[in-house]
Amino acid sequence: MSTLGQELRLFTLEEAQSMLPLVKSIVRGILEDYAILQPKAAELRELERDATAPEARARRKTLFQEVEELTARVNEALAELDTLGVEFKGYEQGLVDFPARRYDEIVYLCWKYDEERIGCWHSLEGGFTGRRPLDEGIE
Repeated sequence: MSTLGQELRLFTLEEAQSMLPLVKSIVRGILEDYAILQPKAAELRELERDATAPEARARRKTLFQEVEELTARVNEALAELDTLGVEFKGYEQGLVDFPARRYDEIVYLCWKYDEERIGCWHSLEGGFTGRRPLDEGIE
């Protein structure tokens, strides 16, 4: 298992917690840009359906440039998280998973943007709905 061809990095709970300020800053940027991007992209799709008026063409060109810029910024931030070895899992809640070891299995330490600390883990297949409180098994 790896991200973009990189070797999977396993985090200790302490390492993951210490990275939270940086990860939170990156995720904040992603969520802010994504919140701006979505309505602009929807407006652009709508204008593309009815692009006969000259003012619609001008607005479409402006929106296209804005959407491209925002998309590039989101993708750069996602790549930065990937380089750190964490996995971004959701725009709605700002979910981030840190691969870790729990006893003899690989799991995810699970954090979401509004949480102060990492307090949960889940199996690789479990996802957010399979979150469980941290216990002594996390190395």
